[in-house]
Amino acid sequence: MKPDFSSKPLVVATVTQPADLIYFFNGGSSKADILEFRLDSLHSEIHDAYVTVVDSEYPVLATVRRSKEGGDLKLSDEARIELYERFLPQVNVVDTEIASLESKAFSQFPASVKKNDVQLLGSYHNFESFPGIDLLKDKVSQAYDLGADIAKVAIVISELSDLFALVELVEHHRREGRLISAMGMGPLGKLSRLVLAKAGSCLNYGYLQSPNAPGQWPADELSALLKEI
Repeated sequence: MKPDFSSKPLVVATVTQPADLIYFFNGGSSKADILEFRLDSLHSEIHDAYVTVVDSEYPVLATVRRSKEGGDLKLSDEARIELYERFLPQVNVVDTEIASLESKAFSQFPASVKKNDVQLLGSYHNFESFPGIDLLKDKVSQAYDLGADIAKVAIVISELSDLFALVELVEHHRREGRLISAMGMGPLGKLSRLVLAKAGSCLNYGYLQSPNAPGQWPADELSALLKEI
């Protein structure tokens, strides 16, 4: 079941803890359009995560985040790639950092992803500040140049002027027919996720039961709000 990016901004519910897996084992559901399984966060329950992915009625996004951009474990590149490859036949999208895609270890990763008919998302995160729109423009371009189907940026937004600049970046790439996901964290995080979704951010992240980033909405509430605005 592939996500349909043509009709509306999609809401992602993040699955990050054992309680989330138990929730689905017990028949729980979400109003989100796609589930993100943070495999770095679920590493100690990886078998249960795999079973949940296989049984999922939702499109699935798999992430093994590197520690420098918010990963829960200091996994080696080789260990991360091994986890990705285990899940590739069962998922629809994988997210890895632009910095990883630039590394030698991940040089063959885009080809492996495409071989499995999976979409590649290249991401950049800054949990400390807004790094400037010129850097974000460069990161988004790098993502596409490295073979990503979707570019993603998640950064702290404290000023409305920074949010407006990011809106322009999202609108530009959507007009050019490229998929881009953008979101803010911090003081204007919640507002940014609504505004950027309406501007054309294709994947908009909320949490299933507990937030894993500042400025997130609960996924069900985010889904309802986006239908209203």
